[in-house]
Amino acid sequence: MYEDNDNECLPIPRRSLVNPRVNHFDSDNENSPFEQRQSRLFLNTSTSTDSGVDENIQTSVQLIALYEKTVELAAKNKINAKNAFHFPFVERLQDILDIIAFDDKTDSFHDHHEPNFVKAGSVIDTSAKIYGYRVDALHTETQKLNGSIQEKHEEESNITHSEQI
Repeated sequence: MYEDNDNECLPIPRRSLVNPRVNHFDSDNENSPFEQRQSRLFLNTSTSTDSGVDENIQTSVQLIALYEKTVELAAKNKINAKNAFHFPFVERLQDILDIIAFDDKTDSFHDHHEPNFVKAGSVIDTSAKIYGYRVDALHTETQKLNGSIQEKHEEESNITHSEQI
């Protein structure tokens, strides 16, 4: 029907998933490519795609499903330091609390919903467990890194000491 090529659909340009980093301070030394890569790697590894949990959780039904799955796994002690970063529960804590902690019952004196402290407590307890496991994982990795740095330093000092003799 349309013979005019002006109405062709052009491909939509890709958008970056990570917001560009804005440097508000004037500095003479810019970050090296290695530091920029490390920063990108850190930003890209903050969530994982192999968790089985959709990272683009936007609806209340999806948040409730995330809550139920995560609380169930926490109750069965299936969450540990190795997989604690795979659950976006801590990052979504405010949204989950807004949905889960309020019941349909209303306060008799006011026309607003009152919080369900049992559900709010379970949300906070589960998020505290996940956060604690994340801290444990980071502590373990830091200790490994510290040990390898110390070993390398000891090797270098032994080499320089043997060269002096």
